[in-house]
Amino acid sequence: MVQAQAATEAAIPLMAPYKMGRFELFHRVVLAPLTRCRSYGHVPQPHAAVYYSQRATNGGLLISESTGVSATGEGYPEIPGVWTRQQVEAWKPIVDAVHRKGALFFCQLAHVGRASTNDFQPNGQAPISSTDKQITPDDSHMVYSKPRRLRTDEIPQIVDDFRVAARNAIEAGFDGVEIHGAHGYLIDQFMKDSANDRTDQYGGSLENRCRFAVEVIDAVVAEVGADRVGVRLSPYIDFMDCFDSDPEALGSYMVQRLNKYPGLLYCHMVEPRMAIVEGRRKITHGLLPFRKQFNGTFIASGGYDREEGNKVVDDGYADLVAYGRLFLGNPDLPRRFELNAPLNKYDRSTFYTHNSVVGYTDYPFLEEKKEDSATGYPDTPGIWTQQQVEAWKPIVDAVHRKGALFFCQLWHVGRVSTNEYQPDGQAPISSTDRQITPDDSGIVYSKPRRLRTEEIPQTIDDFRRAARNAIEAGFDGVEIHGAHGYLLEQFMKDSANDRTDEYGGGLENRCRFVFEVIDAIVAEVGAHRVGIRLSPFIDYMDCVDSDPVALGSYMVQQLNKHPGFLYCHMVEPRMAIVEGRRKITHGLLPFRKLFNGTFIAAGGYDREEGNKVIADGYADLVAYGRHFLANPDLPKRFAINAPLNKYNRSTFYIQDPVVGYTDYPFLDEKDEGAATYA
Repeated sequence: MVQAQAATEAAIPLMAPYKMGRFELFHRVVLAPLTRCRSYGHVPQPHAAVYYSQRATNGGLLISESTGVSATGEGYPEIPGVWTRQQVEAWKPIVDAVHRKGALFFCQLAHVGRASTNDFQPNGQAPISSTDKQITPDDSHMVYSKPRRLRTDEIPQIVDDFRVAARNAIEAGFDGVEIHGAHGYLIDQFMKDSANDRTDQYGGSLENRCRFAVEVIDAVVAEVGADRVGVRLSPYIDFMDCFDSDPEALGSYMVQRLNKYPGLLYCHMVEPRMAIVEGRRKITHGLLPFRKQFNGTFIASGGYDREEGNKVVDDGYADLVAYGRLFLGNPDLPRRFELNAPLNKYDRSTFYTHNSVVGYTDYPFLEEKKEDSATGYPDTPGIWTQQQVEAWKPIVDAVHRKGALFFCQLWHVGRVSTNEYQPDGQAPISSTDRQITPDDSGIVYSKPRRLRTEEIPQTIDDFRRAARNAIEAGFDGVEIHGAHGYLLEQFMKDSANDRTDEYGGGLENRCRFVFEVIDAIVAEVGAHRVGIRLSPFIDYMDCVDSDPVALGSYMVQQLNKHPGFLYCHMVEPRMAIVEGRRKITHGLLPFRKLFNGTFIAAGGYDREEGNKVIADGYADLVAYGRHFLANPDLPKRFAINAPLNKYNRSTFYIQDPVVGYTDYPFLDEKDEGAATYA
């Protein structure tokens, strides 16, 4: 397994923490700014929150796509801006989504200059530039319009556009800004002698050609502070007919100027074009002179992979490494680098399309290929993919709008599955390789595969990530499903655990897996957000224990070792038949007495029994299943002792979105008389 491989590797330079000014980074893998063409009407869209938050990690650094500072700064379809109030407000939830993942987010401020056409310019005017020389058409089939040379007296307005955009970016919540001085756009057009043929104070000498860039930096630093500002430069790159006769002199001059700003946060440099060495593309590492000269954080980018990135960080050639296409195709790139896991291939054909999903938010995460082993029934929800997280958010919001709390129950079915539900038709995983005995339900579960000891940490991590995802989706907490014969209970109960390693045998060993899951989740989201469901007496799915009281007592005592652990949700033993009636046996009292936190009882309760166990102190809360399913206003009905709708068992597990799901009537509905009562 890749996780096991990672554990044996030496320290990974790219995974080392780093302090960038006042910002603490937990790794060195940076999302490079990438043009994505999905901001309709130049306004960032909600799908950008998914895209960027997918690539956000705790302590990571993301740099936004090139973001226009003014209407004249646009040159491509559906590129975002940050010059209008609408754009600023649209950025806010996107930035918030990144911050909820614990990442830093910088906004790249750009003006394309002559890399535009009249179609993208206000009133169809000519694009503006340092020059009136048109970009020579290339193989891209893009023909840029002939530009208009900026008059000297117009330049202060462009400088001010950058200043205002920087202020707007900070208002939108960005942690800082990156000034785009690279890749043949406006600032680069002024700096490089191939594109600057001016005869005023902004042309001619190196100092004059860099004057515009320095004035932009001056204005942005004065507005938001040097500690929030980075600059991207590409002295060696010749994009857009923009090259310099002495790139090393240009780069050195700019770096020396950047050093005059105390605390300027970073310099982000792009490598020269790759060389072909023995038939392979190879990074030429031409940035060393600039690295040596610059006083702040140095970010290198341009064709890096994991191996090259680790090398340049380890050698001190760069502090951070920015990744573009690899990060585009692998939203969990830092984790893949940490585990040395295989990478998804990116699809160039979707780089600049306008689809809000395809080639944008649909690249799979590494764990998506593993966590789907948890399913065992048709159309049950998950929370292991970003798509699932995003789908849960409006559901959670709807519950919160009613003032309710909402916990997400996390489960893994283990052997309660068939090959058809498993990835690639593999066997379900379990504590054992013993198959569940077929029962009257007619379902025949597949023969499971016993988890190897070294595989168990991955499953534990699946629970941890699911808990993190649940909190990101807005849930108030999580309930760990340790009941009803599913995976955790398969480890706990001696009828289903025949292991001979540290996860089998004695009670402590059999409960080891569940407590490693609890430990991981508590560490991820906090004990105050975690509850657990247990059913020591229940024998579902061939899962019974020879001493359920000992099992339940041990579990409760161990839960007490997590200060602030929120609740224990226990399922009653099967009902007894007393005088011809089903009766709750109230077998949970020993566990209630032992547990320090909130105790929830479940299993066949009605209004009368529920009131009794609360009044007696047997439970703090009572969980209702079928009654609540059929009576969406159950608390109100209990409050006024109103009759209940009957539930319809035949609709419990069908896939209809209404029948037996949202069509049970409320007490105060006009057609209440049509309801049948229990």
